[in-house]
Amino acid sequence: MNPRIKKLLGCAAIAALLAAGPNLNAKEGEMPKKMMMYYGGFEIEEMFDASQWFTRGMYRTRNIEADGGASNVTMLRSQPKPFTREQLSELPYAAAEAFDAGYLEGVDTEALILNPPDLSHRIRYAYSAFAEPNKPEDYYYLYLDLAGRRFAVTFSRDGKTGDNITGKAVKEISGDYASQAEHRKAFAEIDAFERKAR
Repeated sequence: MNPRIKKLLGCAAIAALLAAGPNLNAKEGEMPKKMMMYYGGFEIEEMFDASQWFTRGMYRTRNIEADGGASNVTMLRSQPKPFTREQLSELPYAAAEAFDAGYLEGVDTEALILNPPDLSHRIRYAYSAFAEPNKPEDYYYLYLDLAGRRFAVTFSRDGKTGDNITGKAVKEISGDYASQAEHRKAFAEIDAFERKAR
């Protein structure tokens, strides 16, 4: 065989393998399954094809179902967006918004707004979900010490831009409840960080 033709055939074979690459994990004769996700909260029962958000690598599945399967409501961001200084300055207002919306509205957040501490080390990424089709929101916890009490504030931000920081809910962290173990661990990390920083 002509060496030039042999080389061209070899290149064509490599190109064919590369083109098939994204489907190598699919069983023979199957296309990769779609990632259908719910959006907009529990009152909306529609789903949409969110595959692009997973194939592009921005998000990955969150395997929290009882059978070990992936959630079709929430997901995990592969690399949470960093916060700008301006976004960090919005956090006290988002926290106050969350307190005002919940049963803990009596907690005084005035000092947090008038004299905000450095909150950058008090943020932990939690999960993501779709507010609308192809409109992801990333959810975070902000851990606060106020008036001798500890709180985990849930807030969201736009998954595409990182803007639109909105306070969602507040949970007081107290006692040894198993459901709060993750939050107690975060507070322990924050305490250790602040001891070293003194």
